[in-house]
Amino acid sequence: MKKTITSILFLLIIGALQGCAIKNAIVDTIDSFDCPTPSKDQLNKDGYLIMQNGVTLKCQVQKNTSKMSCVGVTDSNNADGLVCQSGKNQAIFLFDENGILTAHKFGKVD
Repeated sequence: MKKTITSILFLLIIGALQGCAIKNAIVDTIDSFDCPTPSKDQLNKDGYLIMQNGVTLKCQVQKNTSKMSCVGVTDSNNADGLVCQSGKNQAIFLFDENGILTAHKFGKVD
């Protein structure tokens, strides 16, 4: 009986995780329809997005940082931002009310 309950719980957990992955893939796909592809002058020679204040959009930053762990933040003035970290690398991005990058900073975590 314990083995059956354990097996059922295991299957439920796996199903829930797959559901989350599918939901995130759907949300990412929907978001990518609304996000314009960066122009050639917005990409460096290796094809990576160049962060430009006043030009780069939040959705473009989110795609560029998709392999990093990011948390959305808001300050007391309701300024929108992202704090991202991957290993010892950290990045902070601030956006205006239209989702356009206003400031950014990259650094290392000690």
